[in-house]
Amino acid sequence: MIGAKIGAGREADVHTWCDDAVIKLYRPGLLGHRAEAGALTALAGLDIAPKLTDTVEWDRAATHLAVHQVSAPADLPELRSVLAARITDATMPTRLRDHTLRLLDGLPEGDRLCHGDYHPGNLMLTAGRAAVIDWPNATRGAPAADHARTKLLLRYSAPLPETSRVARTLVRSSRSVFARRYIRAYRAGSVQPPSPSGPWLAVQAAARLAEGIAAERATLIALLERRYHRTGR
Repeated sequence: MIGAKIGAGREADVHTWCDDAVIKLYRPGLLGHRAEAGALTALAGLDIAPKLTDTVEWDRAATHLAVHQVSAPADLPELRSVLAARITDATMPTRLRDHTLRLLDGLPEGDRLCHGDYHPGNLMLTAGRAAVIDWPNATRGAPAADHARTKLLLRYSAPLPETSRVARTLVRSSRSVFARRYIRAYRAGSVQPPSPSGPWLAVQAAARLAEGIAAERATLIALLERRYHRTGR
C-alpha cells in the first residue's frame, strides 16, 4: 500500500510501499517510466540497480470512477442513513449537527456502489493494475458523497499515533499532491463533476467526527463552522 513520500523529482515522487520496497509515481503525461522499466529489466540480476517487481498504468481516480459505475446491491446499507446515524452520534455543537442534518436531507440518495474509505492506503498493485481493497464500509448511495469522503481523507486525515515525526512531515507534504491529482482526475472523468465546495464535504466532515480522532477534531469543526456561516445558518 502507498505510504509516506520519501523522495521527489521533476518527473516523479517516491513513496514507501512495504518493508523492502518503494513505489515511484510518475507525474501525469510523462513517459519516463517506460524507459526506466526497460532499463531496470535489462539490469536485473546484476546487483547494480533496484529490482523492478511490477509496473502499472494508474489514473489516480480511474478505479474510484469505475466503482461508481456499478449499480449497488439492494441489500447494502443506504449511505445517507449511515451518515445521518454517524452525525447524530458525533460530539459537536447542536447548531452544527442540526445544520448538517438539514444539508443531508436535501442531498440525493443515489444507487451507486460506494466504497466508503477510498484512499491510497486501500489500493494494491496486482497483476499490473490498481485494485481496491478493504470494503467493510461499502454502501449504496451518491458517487459525490463517496468522492467527498476521499477528498476529506486526503486533505485532513491525521497520521496514525505511532507515526514518527519525520514520517508525519512527509505525509503532510505528500497528501496535498495526492489530493490535487485525485480531485482533478475525478472531475475530468466524471459525467457530473461534483462542486469543489459542495455540501457533501461538510456532511462527511460531521460524520468523521463520530470516529473520535482527537487530532482531527479542531480541523473538522472549523470546516463545519465555515459552512454554517457561509450558508446563512
